[in-house]
Amino acid sequence: MDNAGTFNRLMPYLPNMFYYVGIDLPGHGKSSHFPPHVPIHVFNFLLTYKRISEHFKRKFIILGHSFGAQIGYIFAQLYPEKVKKLIMLDSITVFPQTALNFATYLRDKTNFYIQIEEKITNGVPPSYTKEEALHRLHTGRSYAPIKLEGAVALLERSINEIDDGKYIFTLDQRIKNTIVPLRNLRNVAEAIEFYPVRCPLLIILATESTSQQIYFSSILQLLKRQKNVRIKYAEGNHDVHNDYPERVAPLINKFLLYKSNKL
Repeated sequence: MDNAGTFNRLMPYLPNMFYYVGIDLPGHGKSSHFPPHVPIHVFNFLLTYKRISEHFKRKFIILGHSFGAQIGYIFAQLYPEKVKKLIMLDSITVFPQTALNFATYLRDKTNFYIQIEEKITNGVPPSYTKEEALHRLHTGRSYAPIKLEGAVALLERSINEIDDGKYIFTLDQRIKNTIVPLRNLRNVAEAIEFYPVRCPLLIILATESTSQQIYFSSILQLLKRQKNVRIKYAEGNHDVHNDYPERVAPLINKFLLYKSNKL
């Protein structure tokens, strides 16, 4: 639920021979929200990646964090001719929802969506001073607070001024209820095996952010056996690229500057 500002602190450490384009996905940062009365599905964002690729009309490198990286992986599976390299920051795959959980999962998603839509339609979004908004970004992470400098990097694209000294968050609240495909771990593994990412792939995992690593340990082992995949670790939590860009950048730079297709 962040925005392109998540890479602001990382960019100065990366090679200047590349042309970098930071994208706010729909509903994030300064990008437009999805149309009214439309539930948000993973496919919505996959379609966005396709639109971006058609706009630039060239093969490119994807650098994604968290959910953005997960969508980048699916895109590289479907359109290998579009992706030179893929870099995933503290992300492995979209969390699966099994058929056993299908009724509960979709019922909860449906009910929550109705609540959010009612709130958007009839409610008034809360407003904050810039200091209050920054504090929420700084301390509001459920897993671990982000560093203050990282929150500052996100702030500009996270809020809009509505009155003198008062701001609202720009995030489309429906993003909190994004629907993922119904599939189990076996489906995930089969998709990776039968439709592997063909380009060089770098996965950088945070040492203090272990939930995905534990849950997807079998998927990690599968990825490690693929010759084009490199898995590295950086000390920090889920936002290590923003909190400590100097720890992540050397891993990215080595990967970006390596010329051979055989890693």
